[in-house]
Amino acid sequence: MRFSKLLLFSFTTSVLSSPTAEGSTRGDEFKSSVVEAISGPPPGWIKDVGAKLDKDSHMVKLQIHLVHQDMDKFHDLAIKVSNPLYGSHLSQKVIDDMIAPKSDSSKLVMDWLDTEGLSNHASLSGRSDSVIVDASITQIEKLLKAKYMPFIQKETGESAVRTLEYSLPEILNGHVDMVQPTTFFGLRAMRSTISEHHALNAANFKAEAAQSEQAVQAVTGCTGSTITPKCLSNLYSYASATAYSNGLMGIAGFLKQWPIKTDLTTFMNSYATQGNAAQSFTCTLINGGTCPQTGTPGIEANLDVQYARAITESIPNVYYSVGGSPPWLGTGTNTNEPYLEFLNYLLALSDSALPNTISISYGDDEDTVPLAYATNVCNLFAQLGARGVSVLVASGDSGVGTTCKSGTTKTFTTSFPASCPWVTTVGGTTGNSPEGAWSGSGGGFSSRFGQPSYQTAAVNNWLTTDTTHTAVNAYFNKSGRAYPDIAAQSTNFVIVASGSAESVSGTSCACPTFASIIQLLNSDRLLAGKKPLGFLNPWLYNNATSGLTDIKTGKNTGCSGVISGAGFSAVAGWDPATGLGTPIYTSLLAISKTT
Repeated sequence: MRFSKLLLFSFTTSVLSSPTAEGSTRGDEFKSSVVEAISGPPPGWIKDVGAKLDKDSHMVKLQIHLVHQDMDKFHDLAIKVSNPLYGSHLSQKVIDDMIAPKSDSSKLVMDWLDTEGLSNHASLSGRSDSVIVDASITQIEKLLKAKYMPFIQKETGESAVRTLEYSLPEILNGHVDMVQPTTFFGLRAMRSTISEHHALNAANFKAEAAQSEQAVQAVTGCTGSTITPKCLSNLYSYASATAYSNGLMGIAGFLKQWPIKTDLTTFMNSYATQGNAAQSFTCTLINGGTCPQTGTPGIEANLDVQYARAITESIPNVYYSVGGSPPWLGTGTNTNEPYLEFLNYLLALSDSALPNTISISYGDDEDTVPLAYATNVCNLFAQLGARGVSVLVASGDSGVGTTCKSGTTKTFTTSFPASCPWVTTVGGTTGNSPEGAWSGSGGGFSSRFGQPSYQTAAVNNWLTTDTTHTAVNAYFNKSGRAYPDIAAQSTNFVIVASGSAESVSGTSCACPTFASIIQLLNSDRLLAGKKPLGFLNPWLYNNATSGLTDIKTGKNTGCSGVISGAGFSAVAGWDPATGLGTPIYTSLLAISKTT
């Protein structure tokens, strides 16, 4: 994959300053310098002055990630696996052998920990690319020359223990590229990409349903202001899909979100169209995650599971409930940030246990995520794609941003992991006659990741021929990874929560919808003895555009009160509001059968 040279600098040289301390027993060998420092917590977070933190008893699980070798070579091979060596997916052993850290990297880290009296607290990760240190905050502060403090998120009340600055021995430059948890405030700072949800008035909903039956419909089942599986099945032409029962559809869950099976049963009995009303899902618990079937359900979790289940015929569905992040206050053990735990868990699975498709509806502003962290997470997504897993991520619900500033500079705001070049990012549409861009559909150009080669032609065509974005040229990075890649319906999805119907909007609706259609393709391929699609983007941009409806109306917006006229219009071809367009299942299936 070819990236721009916009931000190709190393983690350890990004914020270097003068030396601050020395190793205690080996003189200057482990002399430390600051490697990362941030001026303050992310927006919305403040220091929790009233919190009491026992640093001697509060334990931290610190991950010291070792620099991978030959990552560029792996990226090139991962692209070839997607196109032209289609379906020649890699085993994790082949990947690990290719990108293994230098042999002396782990030894240097362990020697350093030995000088700090922490060698008995350290172990090597299962893939030998990280050193894990289980120690108290007091010990970690001494190790990293850092000061951990309790913080609180003003809107949600969520708490975190983080540092704004830490140091590493200079001798580890080129051997260590990430240490967490430190300056990244984690997934609890991230918001679900659900835009809004509200209860449906029973009488109004019944009246609308009756009107829908009587009305002349441009798309069968799509009259009225709500979206149901019946509408989607006809709008995206999967109503006559084969009743697949093979393969595995995965749904990622964070933020203590979990789905309720009784709500799914109610939803399927009311809205299922594929003869699969009796189908359910299983929960896999990761990193202390839970999946209780009592209490208040997660709106996000119910949405994801209900629409994935409705679309994916009788294909097994698994909900990955991922716990952790950030560490809680008081005593106890902190766990790693969930994305790392989730992705490493998946990569440790055998090929037969991996899901074919994963839907992820969580994200945060790109500039709140440390570059080293974002790079490592993105590389893990690349490995999943090379293993044969199709990863789809919601683009976000803020259009081109809300605060729209980087420091004092006005700029459109991008989202992570939507901006990662190794995921397929799903934007939002609304309406059906015709479909148009939804105003909240996240879209834009990354300031962290360069533009990948698979989208160069499509994006350059937009940059050179589209005239609707001329007035906002100054507010986005034209050489960055552009997104979304594709889009789907994002407004007024009917779900069931606590036994009652609710309406939900956001690209959290679009992501499981498109991901589930991809799972239908993957199950068809497996049934025919083929490999699953894996990393989708080269195939989408180079082979599958005729299987998508090009969205040419509407616009995403944002930056209210900051940048006048902010946003991108949906136009012919790829655009940063709806990407390449929305799915036509029958056409995508025909293309997949010949790929």
